[in-house]
Amino acid sequence: MVFKGSRYASVDVIQPVRADGKSPRVLAERPTPATPGVLAHTITEGERLDQLASQFYSEPTKYWIILDANLAELNPFDLLQPGRAIQIPRNRIVR
Repeated sequence: MVFKGSRYASVDVIQPVRADGKSPRVLAERPTPATPGVLAHTITEGERLDQLASQFYSEPTKYWIILDANLAELNPFDLLQPGRAIQIPRNRIVR
């Protein structure tokens, strides 16, 4: 169940057929809106995405906004390499 206001609220529920013939209900891929970075932040040793979200958005659970702005990296832990510059976008409200 997806709660109202979630970034997944507008994502369709689909039932793909697996190789074993079962058809579980899953969420379709969430479209990622354009998220232009407005601030380049250089990662320092020990930083975490939740800490960055707390610092920039006053809400640690909004780490996904940073991930959306840095889509070229599939593994979120690769974003946290010390010395790496990442994009920090404006906070956006999910309705």
